[in-house]
Amino acid sequence: MLEKQYSRQVQNRKRIGNRTLVVGIDIGNAFNAACFMDKEGNVLGRYPKIYNSRKGFDFFHSMVEQTKRKHKLTRVFIGMEPTGHYWRKIAFFAKEKGYEVRFVRTTAVRHQRELDESSPAKSDIKDAFTIGNIAREGKYIDTVIEESVFRNLRTLAHVREKTVRSSTSAIHVLQAVLDDYFPELRDIYWSAKAKGLMALLARYPFPEDIRTAGLPAVTALLEPTNPRRRQAREKAKQIYQAAQESVGLKAIGKADRMRLATALEEVMRTQERIKDIERAIKELLKQIPAAASIQSLPGVGLVSSGIFLGELGNPDYFKNPRQIIKYAGYDPKEDESGLRVGRKIISKKGRWLLRKILFFMTLGVVQRSSFFKEYYEHKKKGIHHPLKKKEALCAVILKLIRVIFALMRDRRMFTEELNRCREAA
Repeated sequence: MLEKQYSRQVQNRKRIGNRTLVVGIDIGNAFNAACFMDKEGNVLGRYPKIYNSRKGFDFFHSMVEQTKRKHKLTRVFIGMEPTGHYWRKIAFFAKEKGYEVRFVRTTAVRHQRELDESSPAKSDIKDAFTIGNIAREGKYIDTVIEESVFRNLRTLAHVREKTVRSSTSAIHVLQAVLDDYFPELRDIYWSAKAKGLMALLARYPFPEDIRTAGLPAVTALLEPTNPRRRQAREKAKQIYQAAQESVGLKAIGKADRMRLATALEEVMRTQERIKDIERAIKELLKQIPAAASIQSLPGVGLVSSGIFLGELGNPDYFKNPRQIIKYAGYDPKEDESGLRVGRKIISKKGRWLLRKILFFMTLGVVQRSSFFKEYYEHKKKGIHHPLKKKEALCAVILKLIRVIFALMRDRRMFTEELNRCREAA
């Protein structure tokens, strides 16, 4: 593993030629710091403040071009630390100008800073110099930024994630409201997002409303929300009976109704927004041939494949599954010293949402695919080293990544029989 890592760094370092201008940028909210250097590390210019404005970007561009002409350089290689969301503006500006942009890890910057100056002291221009040196030595991440369908997918994936969190918070608020006024509904509806519950709360939110409306009215309201009419009628009877015996607060005023209406409105709003986002993801996936291959896996749906591809980016940039494993942060983090061998854990240094969606995709394939389920059970019952449930799931995740890589590379669909044959071979 170490040999492959060093070999990759050597290849990365070879990309920095004698006619390459290396630029290290320390990203900030209001302004950035930049350090220009050549292949050997000689500093060609320091710029403590490059403002995030048109004037600041134009100044940066003019300094880059001026330095290229002065030192007879032809190529620009920019390394930066992806701090928050501030990096996007200058990164995409640099890409528009034809400069190559790559990223360095935050931990690498911190450790290299201490090596360079034997001090953890930080300043913007120091970090720009440190980032430039890291990039020059080939210790940058292989991520390539691009303005394409994959960037749009990733944006949608993160918007969806935030909206799901808002929806979960809204559901908790609604459940707290129901606990006060109509706690019996929690036993009748297992999901706070059930269509029947949403319709009921919109029309007859309190027990007194249900008692006033009567059983026929509640039944007529619930029947369109459930294709099984008999189930809807039974549910209506349960709700009406619960309204007669409810232990919820009795004195319902205008403020109480406004409280419930606000909570319900937020749940419905976030749920509708999630549907809109998922429809947009579906449309974008039509532009990506690899999406069909991923969705051929049992238990992997449209949204999962969309989030996966959005976080991964263009699959063509990955030459082997190990790169995807590291990109997601599922590569092993070893802790060994002398005779002591520590417990291996995953590094978690990759993209967290990619790691999360791979975990949920794995839960799906273990349930729906006999191939992955057998592999999971085999890992748990290992003859020499049986794994715990989470460890076995991690093993399945690595297997899933390898399978997905092969499907995307060969543009083919998943079949249980074909994968068993390959496994046997």
